[in-house]
Amino acid sequence: MGKINKPSNIHFTKGLSHQLELASESTDIITCSQSFHWMEPQSTLHECARVLRLRGIFAAYDCDWPPTFNWIVEEQYKKLINLAETRARQLADVEKHPHKWDKEKHLQQIEESGLFRFSKEIFFHNWELCDADRYANIALSQGGLQTALKNGATELYKEVEHFKNNVAEAFAEKTQNVLFSYRMRLGIK
Repeated sequence: MGKINKPSNIHFTKGLSHQLELASESTDIITCSQSFHWMEPQSTLHECARVLRLRGIFAAYDCDWPPTFNWIVEEQYKKLINLAETRARQLADVEKHPHKWDKEKHLQQIEESGLFRFSKEIFFHNWELCDADRYANIALSQGGLQTALKNGATELYKEVEHFKNNVAEAFAEKTQNVLFSYRMRLGIK
């Protein structure tokens, strides 16, 4: 396998969203992939605005779950995830359970911060081949469901099996085209 050449003008930095170890006005782009909803929005946006150069871009992007395939399966997906998130909240140790901000308000948070001259929400869509296992595992990977199960919501196993069976029936042992959708909320400083 050949050596991968990394461009010298691209650098990735890991850090806390409200306490970046970067100089002021030193960065062109800051992204949050499937994560902005776990960050306190205003302190994060203030810190991002501090380190972004003029015309720098803050971009938070998320998958729009569930993927578009079959409206009955999509409704079952939403039902399972809503039930799991409700159980996760009921069982959570409030001291240890992180707050989750509403993804639907990401653009509003960016706009209301007053830190960006332009903001916009962009939608992306991509057809991907998917089978029943992949589709079901997307639901099983969701934080609310995993948290509920880890905290003892064993009654959800029955709901999970019911969902997996319905997904398998809908896919009928075939790989199908499924529409995956993504949203990017961005602000330009």
